[in-house]
Amino acid sequence: MALIPSQSAPSGRIGQALRALHGENVCGDQLGWWIRDGHWRLALADGLGHGREAHTAAAAAMRRLAERGEPGLREVFGDCDQALINTRGVALAVVDIRPAEATIDHASVGNIRTLLIQSGQVKRLGGARGIVGAGFRGLRPERLAIAPGDWLVLFSDGIRENAGLAESLMDAQPSDRLAERLLEQWAGDQDDASLLLYRHD
Repeated sequence: MALIPSQSAPSGRIGQALRALHGENVCGDQLGWWIRDGHWRLALADGLGHGREAHTAAAAAMRRLAERGEPGLREVFGDCDQALINTRGVALAVVDIRPAEATIDHASVGNIRTLLIQSGQVKRLGGARGIVGAGFRGLRPERLAIAPGDWLVLFSDGIRENAGLAESLMDAQPSDRLAERLLEQWAGDQDDASLLLYRHD
């Protein structure tokens, strides 16, 4: 599954933003998105803590996802868990989008938040307990329908869980500028912060 660089994102589909904790040179959150055979994969990782070791763990998770194209999310998370054993570990969310089937598959471990916004209604998708790289339990990949105009929003705990992101996306188009504005508006100042937006068409 080849990584498509952010500057090649189809217009109006993706927006992304990262911000390191004040005083740190690197961000312990990392995100990525890939396209293969018309399918999309979105991912966001939050390395435990912040600083260099958190960044190393989150970047390792993104590299692993870019290198490997396992079709099943249980296999994806098992593979990443093994690959990150010698790192600090991460919270991780992954969404596979299958436009031809009008479905998504989602799974997460830890405190990454994933929202599916449909006709103004917000679904908060669930996650398992644990740390990718140190073991987890209760992983339950879920499949949901997706339709044109629906949004997926992935964000780390550097952004408040009750942030009014859905309201901010009304009549908007995904872009890095939009993601950066939302991050600036809703992120706290005690941790790294990250946000990944996707709008289905």
